[in-house]
Amino acid sequence: MEQSISVLLLGGIIFLLGLYLIANDLPATSSYLAQIVSQGIPAAVGGILLIFGVVGLSTGLVGASRKGNESIDLKVKPSGITVRGGHKISWDSVVSVTSVHHANDAKVRVLWDRADLNYSLDIYVDESLDIPRCKMKNGRPCVRIFLRHYPAVEYMRLYESILDQFERRDIPVVTERTQTQF
Repeated sequence: MEQSISVLLLGGIIFLLGLYLIANDLPATSSYLAQIVSQGIPAAVGGILLIFGVVGLSTGLVGASRKGNESIDLKVKPSGITVRGGHKISWDSVVSVTSVHHANDAKVRVLWDRADLNYSLDIYVDESLDIPRCKMKNGRPCVRIFLRHYPAVEYMRLYESILDQFERRDIPVVTERTQTQF
């Protein structure tokens, strides 16, 4: 969200500069094409940055506004795990887990932070649960838990301890790596 605010501010400044250049017909050049380029590029770049800033800020605000049971992504208890919405999954119903590492190897990483955890868990259960996030994946009911935008420095040990919990309970854990842009 901090990146979104800085992108939004930068985009606003550049966009206003472009509008100022267009409104005042500056800079006056002998070529009409050069004038369009010198006025249009700051306005276009500023507009694009404004769009990225607004999208990032709105998604950040939606994430920050979660309260109560909706603010829980994953909670581990001796009886099982609790996922978003306060839905409980017992250890006996968990068949397997896939740890998905979201990677971005692009040269330009738009709105991507390497300092984030960038992982998610696909928890496969033996029968379809009455959980809105329970989808069918590979013909099996699966609950996906996104742990992508947590600071890795603080949460990586917790993530590894969650994987250890699954392994201690003889639940197979498979790791995958997938390319993700956002």
